[in-house]
Amino acid sequence: MLDRTKEIITGDDGVIVKIDEWGKRRLAYEIKDSFDGVYYILYFEAMVKTLDEVTRVLGITDSVLRYMPIRHDKPFAFGAEEPAAEPEPVAEEV
Repeated sequence: MLDRTKEIITGDDGVIVKIDEWGKRRLAYEIKDSFDGVYYILYFEAMVKTLDEVTRVLGITDSVLRYMPIRHDKPFAFGAEEPAAEPEPVAEEV
């Protein structure tokens, strides 16, 4: 299923930025007679129609228990640290 999702994203000129594989974990509660699930997080940039297609395919796939698309407003910058904030000036005592 992961390969199919990658094909949909890259086929519509989308870019996969990062894939986090969390592996098999215990679910908080039973879903479709399953107590365990394999978790993946895909970070990608794509058009709205591509996201609609990914959502459609994940929704009709029996092996997918849950999915949650989330939009990030900030661009991806993995591995880059945010610049340190300027220290506030300290008032001197006279």
